[in-house]
Amino acid sequence: MATRVTYCRICEAGCGLLAEVEGERLVSLRPDPDHVVSRGFACAKGTRFAALHASAERVSAPLVRRGGRLEPASWEHAIADAASAIARVRREHGPHSVAVYMGNPGAFSFTTPLFTQALVRALGTRNFFTASSLDCNNKFAVSARMLGSPMTHPVPDLDRARFALLIGTNPAVSQSSFVHAPRMIERLTEIERRGGRVVVVDPRRTETARRVGEHLPIVPDTDAAFLLALLHVVFDEGLEDRAALRDHAAGAEPLRALVRRFSPERVEGATGVAPARIRDIARAFAGSGGAFCHVSTGVNHGTFGSIAYAAKLALELCTGNLDRVGGALVPRGAVDIARVAKLLGFDREPRFTSRIGGFSPVMGALPTGILADEILEPGPERVRALIVVAGNPLLSAPDGDRVKRALTSLDALVCLELFVSDTAAHATHVLPCTDFLERDDFPLAFSQMQPVPFAQWTDAVVPPTGERRPEWEIIADLCREARLPLGGNRLTDAVIRGALRAGGPRRLLAPLLVPRFGLRPLRALRAHPHGLTLDESPAGDFLKRRIGTPSGKVELFPSDVWARAPELERTLDAPGGGALRLITKREALGHNSWMHGNPRLTPHAHAAFLSPADAGRLGVADGDWVRLTTATGSIELPAVVDADVSPGVVAVPHGFGHDPESGWRVAVARGGANVNLLAPSGPRGLDPLSGMCQFVGLEVTLERVARARAAE
Repeated sequence: MATRVTYCRICEAGCGLLAEVEGERLVSLRPDPDHVVSRGFACAKGTRFAALHASAERVSAPLVRRGGRLEPASWEHAIADAASAIARVRREHGPHSVAVYMGNPGAFSFTTPLFTQALVRALGTRNFFTASSLDCNNKFAVSARMLGSPMTHPVPDLDRARFALLIGTNPAVSQSSFVHAPRMIERLTEIERRGGRVVVVDPRRTETARRVGEHLPIVPDTDAAFLLALLHVVFDEGLEDRAALRDHAAGAEPLRALVRRFSPERVEGATGVAPARIRDIARAFAGSGGAFCHVSTGVNHGTFGSIAYAAKLALELCTGNLDRVGGALVPRGAVDIARVAKLLGFDREPRFTSRIGGFSPVMGALPTGILADEILEPGPERVRALIVVAGNPLLSAPDGDRVKRALTSLDALVCLELFVSDTAAHATHVLPCTDFLERDDFPLAFSQMQPVPFAQWTDAVVPPTGERRPEWEIIADLCREARLPLGGNRLTDAVIRGALRAGGPRRLLAPLLVPRFGLRPLRALRAHPHGLTLDESPAGDFLKRRIGTPSGKVELFPSDVWARAPELERTLDAPGGGALRLITKREALGHNSWMHGNPRLTPHAHAAFLSPADAGRLGVADGDWVRLTTATGSIELPAVVDADVSPGVVAVPHGFGHDPESGWRVAVARGGANVNLLAPSGPRGLDPLSGMCQFVGLEVTLERVARARAAE
């Protein structure tokens, strides 16, 4: 038995793991007590990943559809057949007739985003879609305009803060996104122990709110108004940091004028938050001596997620808490991704717009919410072939019924996958990939999201089982067979393939690491297998030297970011219709859709959670079956009456309702319904700036359809 050091790549926390290996077989995973940041912490999703890694449901050989069925094929045949189908569609209908979709897990590999981008450029298509428009595009779009790079995102200085404002995030279950910070609950608790405050703003008393801080209930999808009310108090009471505004901000006056219209009294009816609580939080945030505001998917998924993120950044800058010890830090990280992106031009968005809806790309990608339309709507550039890399849009995207109609109409659907997922069940080709234990890795995408900067290289823990291959190799082979140069030109193709021949994809990574770790960076990193702590960027360094906007200042009032402010203001006076508002929730023993195939993760039975007050009003008891209906669709689930849910709210976990045609027998057996069937797709359902889909705040009609089926 050998012990090998690695780290988890399920979420941004990147907790250290120790893998027990016998020969070439993984036996178990456990937390790494010597990891420089996680220090022996890892959640159940990480420590139980071994069961998913060894699952009998994983695809171990290529599958090609013949006679309506997916059947095993050789790699030679599968690559040739898939490449031929893609080349044929592209030749007959043009480059934009082939689309690419990359899912969330792709971001946790340094190779997958790089090679997926090389594939998109090889195809010459504008139709590139990612899961970012399902969970975080608002942050990319706003940071590009306010801070000068979509790669720049302030992270909470957890270990020195005196005030933590958490909105739409539940780190007790999911650690939190856009911050590389294991042990979140422990570190939040330490804020209170040193005399500070933690405020958890959420329509539900979450697992986090039960364990730390003060819970502040809020009406779903009103976070933007709440944050603007905090800014109103800051300006109205003279709590702003005038030196920070003078030296580092542009657009303070139009922002000041806007927030005058969002007083605590004005937003109370919409948010459900008393003016006294808003004033107390604003004063404490401004006067704490070190405060941060962290917003996550519960905010991103709302109607005004872009305005909310802009208000969060403005709140931190205006109170002097941006780029400050104890506030929101802007680390350089092991690799200054924002600087590299600017030097190479990767942060310059293409000038094209989408055929459907006229959306501009964010991080080079179009909104997933129009993917079905791009496939189904007639026209000379209609999408007829789709390559899916590490994604499951059938379950992740809004209006899954329409997505399914779109996927099944394609001439070719090529999925690079671990399983025959809901999406892959309708593929023409399924090409089996390695998981994170079967590949080398470095947390490149998250190196600037670390409150405690560190670096860690991991070699593969075990070799791939069967015929699985890494995504980069499959993409390189597809492009070669289709006679498409990687990166879109022969020189880039030659450079990439030369690096691969010389030592694999690590040869592409090494030049980025040389400035920090010397001429042999991987040797330096391997000498510290549990992670290497790096020098911190001095507080104030970002504001003085690294703001990427043309003005060199934080742009507090980009016009397109605030364009929907009048629409937001009108919602403050809109009469309530009495309908419930939908929120989604995560399960501690589940993660999106792809972790439900793990037999060792046993999430609760899928259900709709509502407050005792609403249950009594609607005549619903625990276990009764209810129908949830929106303008888009309806689903049926058992009800759970839960005192942690605020009145007027219904909470439904996402990632359930797997397609019975998929190869996920364990996941299918768990039942449930796809809550995203309630969410609208198409241009009218998306944020014009970011292309974000709305999953939170949808008005839902709830009716009982059957009494509890316990007797059955």
